[in-house]
Amino acid sequence: MTILRLFCSLLLFTTLLLGDIEDKNTTSGNILSKTIFSVGGRAHLSTIFTSDQSTYFAGKIALDSKEKGKDIYANARESRLWTKTRTPTEQGILRTTLEIDFLGTKDGKADKNDYYPRLRHAFVELGSFGFGQTNSTFNSVSALDTISYPMDDTFVRQFLLRYTYDKDMFAFDISLEDPKTTLLDSSSSKIITKDELLFDLILRSRYYPVWGEVGIAFLSRKITHNSSIYDTKDSKYGYGINLSGRLKTFAMDDIRFNLHYGEGSGRYVAYGAFSEGVIDSEGKISLTPVYGGHLGYRHWWSHDLRSTIAFSYIGADNNLDVLQTGLDKVTKESYGTQINLLWVPVKNLLTGIEYAWAKREVESRESGSTNFFNLVLRYDF
Repeated sequence: MTILRLFCSLLLFTTLLLGDIEDKNTTSGNILSKTIFSVGGRAHLSTIFTSDQSTYFAGKIALDSKEKGKDIYANARESRLWTKTRTPTEQGILRTTLEIDFLGTKDGKADKNDYYPRLRHAFVELGSFGFGQTNSTFNSVSALDTISYPMDDTFVRQFLLRYTYDKDMFAFDISLEDPKTTLLDSSSSKIITKDELLFDLILRSRYYPVWGEVGIAFLSRKITHNSSIYDTKDSKYGYGINLSGRLKTFAMDDIRFNLHYGEGSGRYVAYGAFSEGVIDSEGKISLTPVYGGHLGYRHWWSHDLRSTIAFSYIGADNNLDVLQTGLDKVTKESYGTQINLLWVPVKNLLTGIEYAWAKREVESRESGSTNFFNLVLRYDF
């Protein structure tokens, strides 16, 4: 409960501080008295039915050879709380964002759902500069309007330092981000997680005319490994390219897409389904090429009723000459489809149902498929 207490304490402190500033400094012209303070959040209830106790993530779909069973579960873990401030200064607008949700634990207790808070955003922006934890600059510029995430989702949330130039429908971002790396040990199939010495460098350009938005991002990173067994050191240059966007079609309809390719960019896609590479028997790194994309079409039946149909795919060229064991755990490819119906009966209240189907194949050539029905009730305040 530490994060929740911190959030509530910060909320109370900021409220009292701003109230005191307003009382004492409004007539004196103190710039802090112009701070705009806002709070909000989301109450979110999900009810999910699965055909085989899988989850809709590329690396966690149960294989057909495994014991399966139907499952249904409901939770409110995706509910959120946030607080924001906006203050004019001589150096530009100072903005802060602090947001939490309740995805910190997998399951609540049988007699009560005491889910723990998880930090989503803790970000500060001053003019064109920003720092803290927030969505990565490598992420897609436009997300699918679906309840479940696409199979290939290019999404990471982490700490970063970012500069943004934004003018006349064109924006450019450059950021230094968390250099965390995941490598697969070929002899044991264990995942090794470590922090690199150099930050990941990401460059992104965005163009957003009246007909939509298009963005392309480039990831550059150095991946290293020190082997205590073989007394060797190795490093590889990793990179990734991500093209994404949203194109308007008829009336309010639009097409949303994402394409990506990378070597050593595994953790930036598909929520950890792939590692950056494999460590061979001599302690050397072999990077894993990862590629994929998604395409979705959103149609508005009316001003308060809409649907999206989407297809997504993610795959990897795992080095089978290096991998020695655990091929039944190493994902080769996954793909899925989604179709939904979302209704907004009153402002800020969303209700919807989505059907999703997905399949996963591992390097041992085993595969598994699954079906999902997801019902959501959500109110933003």
